[in-house]
Amino acid sequence: MKRLIILFVLSCNYNQDVVDADYILKNKDNPNIILIDVRSNQEFEKGHIPGTKYNIPMDRLREEFVRGNIKINKEDTIVVYCQKGILSSKAYEILKALGYNVKHYKGSLQDWKDKNLPIDIY
Repeated sequence: MKRLIILFVLSCNYNQDVVDADYILKNKDNPNIILIDVRSNQEFEKGHIPGTKYNIPMDRLREEFVRGNIKINKEDTIVVYCQKGILSSKAYEILKALGYNVKHYKGSLQDWKDKNLPIDIY
């Protein structure tokens, strides 16, 4: 029963926590907006949004935060993205449940590329 309530609360806030490429571009120099790519390390190296601070594959996300391996102030804003928005939607739910201020770039990297925005590769 508790799980259903938590998911319902998360879904109520979800729409206000969806951001787009313009939000990322407007906040690219804001040190309190932290981009996290939840794709695999190999996918990340082939291209990611400039300014992405962390690449934490989805299968390790919860563990990295729970163990304290990732130090992000809970007042900062985390923006999660992946390739098409599926994994990052799950990442949003996990980080929200852990008490972080998190936003979801629903269009994710595919939307970024479709808009011909710059990509970092390494």
